[in-house]
Amino acid sequence: MKVSLEVPYRDIDAMGHLNNAVYFSYCEFARQKYWDRVVGLKSFRDIGFIMANSSIDYRRPVYMGDVLEVDIRCTRIGNASFDFAYRITRGDELVAEARSTQVLWDWDLGAKRAFSDELREQIARVESAQREL
Repeated sequence: MKVSLEVPYRDIDAMGHLNNAVYFSYCEFARQKYWDRVVGLKSFRDIGFIMANSSIDYRRPVYMGDVLEVDIRCTRIGNASFDFAYRITRGDELVAEARSTQVLWDWDLGAKRAFSDELREQIARVESAQREL
């Protein structure tokens, strides 16, 4: 799934390019859109996962006004955790690649929870729809 955004002034650092920490926010925005497509977000409790790990490899600087596309894919589903891979591009140019691991979370119990077959199928449908584009 791809989401587009234009880099605003507030995201630029003192060196004149996109602050390194903001890339994580752009990945978070893509994750939110992806998960909304999977489960239909009505409140923060519908997110149903917490972050376990995230990393980014920076390839090119990004500047105010650049239009970026964040492509997000689910690359692994375990028992209670799953991985996303992100490609952030400006036109045809790769500017960053990122990865994150999330753990499904039961907010009421305050503990991880296992994937249901239904949730696995919902993710598979989103991934399948992306391959058809």
